[in-house]
Amino acid sequence: MDHRVAMLACLIALLPAIIAQTTTETPYAGNTTAAGPERCCFPANQFTISKSTSSGTVRIDGPLLFRHQPLAILEEAYEAYDYDNGRIASYMIRRFLGGIPEQHLRIVEDLEEETVWIIYPYEEKCVKGKAANYPFHADRCVSEYAEYLGTSYIDDKAVYTDTWGFLIPARENFHPAIYHSITVGRDSCIPHGTSFAGLSDGWNVKQHLVTTSGYYNYEEGIDDPDAYFGLPDYCEEKPRKNGGTGRPGRPGRPDRPSKGRRTD
Repeated sequence: MDHRVAMLACLIALLPAIIAQTTTETPYAGNTTAAGPERCCFPANQFTISKSTSSGTVRIDGPLLFRHQPLAILEEAYEAYDYDNGRIASYMIRRFLGGIPEQHLRIVEDLEEETVWIIYPYEEKCVKGKAANYPFHADRCVSEYAEYLGTSYIDDKAVYTDTWGFLIPARENFHPAIYHSITVGRDSCIPHGTSFAGLSDGWNVKQHLVTTSGYYNYEEGIDDPDAYFGLPDYCEEKPRKNGGTGRPGRPGRPDRPSKGRRTD
């Protein structure tokens, strides 16, 4: 077996075992189990939360040097959800295993315009694009297509969680299909985890992707909205050849949100 295929298979095996509980039917087509809780939505209109993500990817396009090479990524994100004003933001720190330099970036999404700003504060560089091309956060509500997979508990049954999952059918030339799951608090609907496995073209990169995320440090309200949603002066509405906007600049230092950082 090709070593790249073997690595991808190992990464898939690391997904939560709950995925293996899915039926052979396709939840996306509307099949759901009779038992289980009602689908829910995140409870607060404004909140911050932190997220740790582990990803394994094999790129299938781009420069030949990087194509078909496995890559592991560890990511910490400090996120703010502001549904009152139709916006979501994140400060991300990405660490790549294999010698690639650490990456810092901010993302600010306008839910109404369906656009995002991708901001690289150390380089003072901005890019504006379509939100659909830069997925970075969970949807507010459990999808109507999701199938209830089961309930689990944390600690000494202190917190019960429900897991939902669904299969996204493959598009033309995109096979296998994508499997996505989300775990939320039984009583709160606060997110606890998400997983994704399949072919992705997010962030303008076609890749085999396996990713799992865990959420922590949920706090209702946003104490410092500007730290998350404020755009720096170097983000200009200036057209670029690649369809984005912005301009490069001198290296700088970012102001990252203080709320939601890991405290342990």
